[in-house]
This record gives sequence, C-alpha cells and structure tokens, in this order.
Amino acid sequence: MSVPYHRLPRVDARWRWWRPLVALAFLAGWYLVSQVLITIAYFIPVAAVQGESGLTSLLDTLQSGALDPTDPLVLSLTLVSLVVLLPGILLAVKIARVGPAGILSSTRFRVRWRWAAWCLIPTLVISVVMFLFQTHGMFTSAGGFGWDHAAIGQSTVTQATLATTIVLVIVLVPFQGAAEEYIFRGFLMQTIGSWIPVRIVGTVIAVLVSTVVFASLHIPNGYNVWGILDVGSFGLIAAIIVLRTGGLEATVLQHAFNNIMIFVVQAPGWSKIDLTSQDANGTVGGWLLTLATSLAYWGMVEVLATWRKLDRRFPGAEAPRFRGAVPAWAGGRRWTGPGGAGWVGAPAGPDETVASSARDGDPADAGPVESSLGVAGRP
Repeated sequence: MSVPYHRLPRVDARWRWWRPLVALAFLAGWYLVSQVLITIAYFIPVAAVQGESGLTSLLDTLQSGALDPTDPLVLSLTLVSLVVLLPGILLAVKIARVGPAGILSSTRFRVRWRWAAWCLIPTLVISVVMFLFQTHGMFTSAGGFGWDHAAIGQSTVTQATLATTIVLVIVLVPFQGAAEEYIFRGFLMQTIGSWIPVRIVGTVIAVLVSTVVFASLHIPNGYNVWGILDVGSFGLIAAIIVLRTGGLEATVLQHAFNNIMIFVVQAPGWSKIDLTSQDANGTVGGWLLTLATSLAYWGMVEVLATWRKLDRRFPGAEAPRFRGAVPAWAGGRRWTGPGGAGWVGAPAGPDETVASSARDGDPADAGPVESSLGVAGRP
C-alpha cells in the first residue's frame, strides 16, 4: 500500500477534519501580527529620515499594488512580508498537529536534498530559455556585444542601488518562492485532498482550488487576463509536478529561479521600458511562453524522476478512521515514519476483531470497529 502526497495528513492517527482550519487561523494571525511588526520596522526609520513626504510616498507606492524592482526599500518590504509566511505555515501545521513533522515537504516528511540537486538541471535549462526570451531585443552586436540602449534606454538606478537590489533578490526570493509553494501546493492541496475521501475527485479538486486561489491572489498586482492566465498556468502545472513527484522540491526551485530572473532583468529600470504598461501586466505571448516552458520543465522532471527511481508516494497506509479514543500505539512517529511498518504492521489489540479488506487502501472501506479500542480491527 502507499499514500499520495495530497493524502499525507491521513497517515497520522491524530488527523481530524478541523485541524487544518486551526492551522489556517494560526497562519492568519501570524500574518497579521508579522505585517504590523514589519510595517513598524520600515515606517519608523523612513519617517525619521525622510519625514512625512517620504512616508506618504512609500504608502502611495505600496497601495498602488505595483512592485517596483528598482526600489530596494519597496522590494525588500514586499518580499519580507511574504517570506515570513514560510515559518508561519510550518509552525501552523505543527501547532495544529496536521501531521508528522515535515509533512509539507515530501512523502518522506523531509526535503529530499539529493532529488532537489538533480532538479537543478531542468531548472537551469528552463531559466536560460526564459532569460533568452525575456531579454530578446535588449542586446546588440553592433560595435561589440552589449546592451542595445537605442531600444531599451539607459539604466535609471545607480550601481550601488542595482547591486543592493540584486543581493536582496538572491537572498529573499528563494524563501518567498518556497513560502508560496508550501502554502498553495503544499498545505492547501493536502487540506483539500485529506477532506475528500474519493481519490480522483479529491485530486482534481485539490489541484483546481490551489490553482484558482493562487491566480486570484495576483489580481491586486494589476495583472490583466493574460497575466492571470500566465500565473494560473504556472500554478496548475506546478501542482501536477508536486503530485507526480511527491514533494515540493522541484517547484520551489522553479518558482525561485523564475522570480529571481524576472527581478534581476527588471532591476536596472531601463528608461524606455514601461513596467506599468498593459503589456507589462500580461500578454498572449507571455502566457504561451510560460505554458510551454512549464510543460517542458514538467517533462524533464518526469524523465529525471523515472531515471532516478524516485519514491513518489508514502510507503504505508492511511490511518483508520477512529470512532472514539485513539489507542496509545497509534500516536507515535514509529507508525507514520517513511518506510516504516505503516498501519498494516501496527500491533493488534487483544480484543480487536478481524477487518475486511479495504479497496485501494482507502480507510473508508475498513472493517468493523471495536468500540472499546476505537480502531478498525486487523488480522
């Protein structure tokens, strides 16, 4: 028997339908408190140095919803406000006891670092392709290879500002990308998948909900319909990759490298490129490029996973649906650890009855329940 990624919470005997809601409430509180603290940490120094005009300018920029990659202050504030969601979701899952530690990372309940290293290969390939497409027309070979200033204009930022921006992007964006993956492709898909017992229906709904929510939250950034389709396509294929590989490693890398490249290309603030134009918020070509490169990335990851014989599912079974107190033997990590005995090998109580076979390991089909133990019987 084995359990897919989006059903992982159900391998823990302590799972209850309300635990993800507790985690979500904690995450919401964490986010609100962290945003207040971040706002204070940024606004007080700005008010002290630049006065009321500087504070007003910063507020106007933030309220516009547009992320200015040429302004280190605005860029860092925006990224930090998202980065704090990563420890927030990890703490939320732990406090609510949604599942064993590391449940969001993979079916091995940890980051599979060796697999992540292999995923760098397709990530770098796609990054190069994306860079070439996004910088098309920005270079010239006339008089020596370099920037085509006749087409893109001059950089509007100083070298010090540019260097600061690039450092901020390289340091913060990987955590920002990881935070979004752990929430949308991790927590959200596992929550929906664990609520719906029908495997195929649960899988489809989990993917669709995570994709729609992910795309919808980008609407305030000013994206047009093509921009939302672009983000939605990225999220849809990322969700499929997570399910197919049993973990977040590949999509965290893809998300991080994609955003790093975008911010670094925009960081110089070329004077003839308008990042507030309608085309900057999404085009048909941009959507098709994202769709094509995401599909290509998925294909390369599939080939790697097959070649490396990646363990894509939890090698055990889902916990029985308890009716009553959970037995003492069901609460330990011994029975939920990857590669462990799983529920099939759990010790039987002295008064347990024999269970009928469950179809496809689904506990909904488990046999009779002994009321004194509250656990489906086992031979």
